[in-house]
Amino acid sequence: MTLHANVTCPACMSQDCRKSGWRSDVERQTNPGLRPYRCRACHHRFWAPRESSGRRFGFSAGALPLLIIAIGVFWAFGEPRVDGDAAHEPVPAATAIDPHTLRAAQEGDAEAQVRIAKVLLFGGVQAGEQATEAVRWLQSAAEKDHPAAMVMLGKLYRSGFGVLQDYGQAVKWIRTAAERGDPDGMLELGRLYRDGLGIPRDPVLAYVWFNRAAAALQVDAVRHRADVARGLTPEQLKAAQAQSSAFEASQRDAALAKDNRE
Repeated sequence: MTLHANVTCPACMSQDCRKSGWRSDVERQTNPGLRPYRCRACHHRFWAPRESSGRRFGFSAGALPLLIIAIGVFWAFGEPRVDGDAAHEPVPAATAIDPHTLRAAQEGDAEAQVRIAKVLLFGGVQAGEQATEAVRWLQSAAEKDHPAAMVMLGKLYRSGFGVLQDYGQAVKWIRTAAERGDPDGMLELGRLYRDGLGIPRDPVLAYVWFNRAAAALQVDAVRHRADVARGLTPEQLKAAQAQSSAFEASQRDAALAKDNRE
């Protein structure tokens, strides 16, 4: 079900969004007054004020940048660490890049490079220079085999957000992450096969990758797998499940061979 137009994705500004489930009690407690949503256009997951009194929440155009800053920084840096019984504090809405993170990124730390890219892309009102710099950091991290960077870079190329749309580059990076066992990469590769973006449309392979992603505990893949399965014949479904098992067996054998070599 599409939500009211007042719920806007901070990544691509689409208003075609749906409610998303909470991933943990910590996430719920650290976001008082908010609820998670998922953008149908770019698949970005974000937080926005929850509805109240049976009326959809609306906010002015002037408040939107502040909301984007708060949401973007939380997504960039993740959930705050919980120590013992300490109270859960909301993530501060600051867009400045931490100097320690910047130093680590400049020294080649892929995780720091991804964090900087997220702040540049989702930390407020974006400029072309920021997007270019974000892509540069993601490219560097992806080339260091950082799976999240690969997936994020692939999604940017797929949507054309902050970079010229290029389905070939989208497939390249998303497939690399998926074939290395990243659950989000598997999910996104399934979407590419489902929609026929950059590769021939193939619902059987879409099912295979959604199936593998779901087995790797990617929650959204469960729903996508069910949607694709409804369009398959019994023979196609059986073949897709057999291919999923073959992929998993092949990956286990490759991992075992690697361990033996080491």
